[in-house]
Amino acid sequence: MHSILTVGNLDTNRVMPVEREGTQVCRPLDKAGSSEMEDNALSRLEALRKVNGNPNWVNRDLYRMLYKPNLYKLAYERIKSSPGNMTPGADKETLDGFSMEVVEKIISSLKDESFQFARARKVPIPKANGGTRDLGVASPRDKIVQEAIRLILESIYDSPYGSSFSDRSFGFRQGMGTHTALQHISQDWQGAAWFVEGDIKGCFDNIDHHRLVEILRLRISDERFINLIWKALTAGYLEFKVPVNSIVGTPQGSIISPILANIYMHQLDVFVDNLRLKYEKASSPKYAREYADNNNALRRLRRALVKAEGEGKQDERERIADEIRKLKVIATTLPVWDAATLPIRIRYVRYADDWLVGLNGTRQLAEKLRDEIEEFLASDLKLTLSREKTHIRHSKTEEAFFLGTRIKVGSKHPRVLTFSRKEGDGGRVAVTKRTTSGQVSMFAPIDRIISRLFQKGFCKVNGDPIAKVSLVVEDDIRIIESYNSLLLGYLNYYSFVTNRAKLRRIAYILQFSAAKTLANRHRTSMREIFRKHGYMLTVSITSSSGKVKTTNLRYPLEWKANTKNFLTGSRPDALEVIKAQTSALTRTKIDKHCCICGESDGVAMHHVRHVRRNGKNTNEGFDKLMGKINRKQLPVCSSCHSKIHNGRYDGISLMDFADAHLATR
Repeated sequence: MHSILTVGNLDTNRVMPVEREGTQVCRPLDKAGSSEMEDNALSRLEALRKVNGNPNWVNRDLYRMLYKPNLYKLAYERIKSSPGNMTPGADKETLDGFSMEVVEKIISSLKDESFQFARARKVPIPKANGGTRDLGVASPRDKIVQEAIRLILESIYDSPYGSSFSDRSFGFRQGMGTHTALQHISQDWQGAAWFVEGDIKGCFDNIDHHRLVEILRLRISDERFINLIWKALTAGYLEFKVPVNSIVGTPQGSIISPILANIYMHQLDVFVDNLRLKYEKASSPKYAREYADNNNALRRLRRALVKAEGEGKQDERERIADEIRKLKVIATTLPVWDAATLPIRIRYVRYADDWLVGLNGTRQLAEKLRDEIEEFLASDLKLTLSREKTHIRHSKTEEAFFLGTRIKVGSKHPRVLTFSRKEGDGGRVAVTKRTTSGQVSMFAPIDRIISRLFQKGFCKVNGDPIAKVSLVVEDDIRIIESYNSLLLGYLNYYSFVTNRAKLRRIAYILQFSAAKTLANRHRTSMREIFRKHGYMLTVSITSSSGKVKTTNLRYPLEWKANTKNFLTGSRPDALEVIKAQTSALTRTKIDKHCCICGESDGVAMHHVRHVRRNGKNTNEGFDKLMGKINRKQLPVCSSCHSKIHNGRYDGISLMDFADAHLATR
């Protein structure tokens, strides 16, 4: 008999396991039929995380979780501060003005299943290669509902009690990122002989809706919840004000798209794991024929050397010693192991739709792996592998390009070190030794970075720095901060690369581009800028209150490589997830009184895209005060909200405003 699952001293929606055709089914039940009167959204999510630590759980009654207002409060807290939420959707609305009244309307429409996702507004976003990628900007109401769905899906598929995702999948998961994936390669891919660098044609745009729903139904037995996801997938978008229906693909730019793509692409992870079981083999490697013959010749010469020394034949001894030295040098150029007897090992890593296979084996096997993955993608996932962009590379002579990083394993010509070794009589002799040739090396793609800086307007195509025209209108602090953001971004991302010293080229471009931008702003020469502000470009401004703010370009003085300096975190455990979600609900202001007049009715959240507490501030009135107390969202009643947007804000003093704000915390 199954017991009721509890968290602490809370009865968490009485999750009742049910047997169904060999699988275990999780049914979140309501307490004494009164769940709609009690908002226990956090305990429900925790219950889902616990039972879905078992990848065989099938979940029922998920749709009823969407009736809980706290779920939307949590969703709002998670997405409220993103600047993109102030980008209007097709309905011209932003997250500004979101309130509990909106939440109540959402829940009401979900209960009678009349809720429909609006069409997204299609926006072209520049890509690193110079092209564009279409993103959909959804309405704020839809974003909140999608985030609520994502919270539920994350509890099911990526539970801290046991994730359903592969430990070789690193994209769009808490505590993981590109550095986690690259660190895995650095630590676990030693000795890989071949890379299979995969590329899927328009992966997100071509995900088959029917196949995705089939995969979801393996873990979710709630047709209303599945139908809501189907509505999100097929909502479509507006292109030049013309409605376009979505037949395939997950909507790029939507909140649920990343986790749905991970659920879909997990099938590829499972397939590659099966390939590993199929082709990997353990064996005892044998010496290559040439290397073994050379070793046998050395062994015979060493015996002859001992005999010549015993007979006192000095000339013969020197001749044999010279031959030994020659054969030892030859040994450092020969392959040690017979490739046919080496163990076969397959490595794999995926980040979103980018994947890479590392292989200890032959090129023929690498081609076979590529072909089988291509066939699986086409037959099972309805996706197409791009043959033009999928490359098989020899790890010692070619570089794989993965997550913006060039990767090699060893080198074609192993390094040979000569050092001295102490002999028994106290003397020293020269020793030649071949070093290991299977270490993973990672490099920053300097040429690609320069090309990217050219596209952004920081340099010419050959890398010569130029002024960034769009920054000339900003104040000095904002200019330097913009350059620091870019410079530190590159330095931090490539903190682990072997060729870190070559990033000096990137730092030089940004340093002189910043100087030229300041020179254009002040209508002077770059030489005068360096004379006045130094080569670190230390600048300062004085605010209206008389406070002086100073900053400088964060140009590094140390360029030593540290190949283990990956900036990685750790996966949050269950307690950390609970604490984070509880904290979010505790600090939310969405259900507070108006921070200006104290009114409790008709309160909505006023949003601004940015807050700037010092220097140039384009905000005025109430928004300017928000910048001074560093708040991007505050609760205001409908009357005060209208005054703010109509420019009739009465100019309440900052002290009174701060007191009123603190009183609502």
